[in-house]
Amino acid sequence: MGIITLFQNMWISYKTFFRLFWLTFFKSRRTQARLTVKRFLIMSGFFPVLFVVQTMHWIGFFLDEIFFPKYKSVEIRSPVFIVGVPRSGTTFLHRVLAHDTERFATMTLWELILAPSVTERKFWLVLARLDGWMGAPLAGIIKWVEGHAFKSFDSIHRISLSDPEEDYFLLVPVYACMILVLPFPFFEELGYLAFFDDAANEKDKDRIMTFYRSCLQRHLYVRGTGKTFFSKNVAFSPMIGSLVRHFPDCRIIGTVRNPMDAVPSHISSMTAGAEVFDNDTGGEEFRDQLMEIQGYAYAHIPDRLSRLPESRHMIVKMEDLQETLQQVVHSIYEQFGFRMSPAFKAFIQSRDERQRRYKSGHKYDLASCGLTAEMIYNRFSHAFERFSYPPPFDTGAQIRKQ
Repeated sequence: MGIITLFQNMWISYKTFFRLFWLTFFKSRRTQARLTVKRFLIMSGFFPVLFVVQTMHWIGFFLDEIFFPKYKSVEIRSPVFIVGVPRSGTTFLHRVLAHDTERFATMTLWELILAPSVTERKFWLVLARLDGWMGAPLAGIIKWVEGHAFKSFDSIHRISLSDPEEDYFLLVPVYACMILVLPFPFFEELGYLAFFDDAANEKDKDRIMTFYRSCLQRHLYVRGTGKTFFSKNVAFSPMIGSLVRHFPDCRIIGTVRNPMDAVPSHISSMTAGAEVFDNDTGGEEFRDQLMEIQGYAYAHIPDRLSRLPESRHMIVKMEDLQETLQQVVHSIYEQFGFRMSPAFKAFIQSRDERQRRYKSGHKYDLASCGLTAEMIYNRFSHAFERFSYPPPFDTGAQIRKQ
């Protein structure tokens, strides 16, 4: 990605930033982003932080062109992507497979939010080395902040700067990251990302995916080019067609889960995130938007993956991950032609035994999400049938009752 393309992306980035600023403070009436006093205070602090961080990233990208231009020659060979229906075990599978460090290079949260450019990455690595020489006081402070800032999300999605994480954060600088709907719940502005392959125009698809590819090249430039790049992204489920177009030799794992569990879990987790910004999540609009996103994922994942050769795709049920993790991982490696090292094989065996005893701390129920079993089945009947999940009730009896 050259200087001119960088300028174009940066221009679109800042234009979007000020567009969202205008909507937030001047056009938020009768939207989920209604400007309460609490939201006004939160966003008054959020915008300056976002502006400064994004500006640092763009400076880093431009410095890469001057000091580390060889990143552009890095080849991304046969990357592996995990996509999935929201709340279907993608994070768990990603963190398990990421332990195969001999094979995979994945991204951690600190690299995604602090150092998407080579320049920033080099800066933070040098700073970490200096911190280590001084007894790691900075690392201790960061660990303390993590423990307090992210603790409330532990039951939903455990967060740590050092953990492998979804690399959709790389798309924040170009405002193509779906997580931005939490601070900016303007569906008409960002909602197209949830239906990317069908809703985005070809120019935007190429621009966003070219930017993403350049970020992966930067990552491998620092981490080493001899490994397979490995990514997990629920937000990439609607982008499967675009991923295949820009990474034609990629392999993709899709995860699914019984809609009776996935749908309320998704709504519950997104509600928790939206409430951080004091968004209005009480109406049917918020719930219905999330169900529309979920419905698209259930249909789009099998449709797009079925177009790939069998040796390059696989669909995994979350329920199988919970009950037969070792078998699932072996199947993935066999399908993709990977050899499993003795150390990783031993890790999978021990993790399989621990996973059988695991109980999630994320609590939710249908009523609190404004749902009933009938609503979910009627909306996602195609998913129940496609993935062989049993109906939540006797459908024959329901038809007779009607």
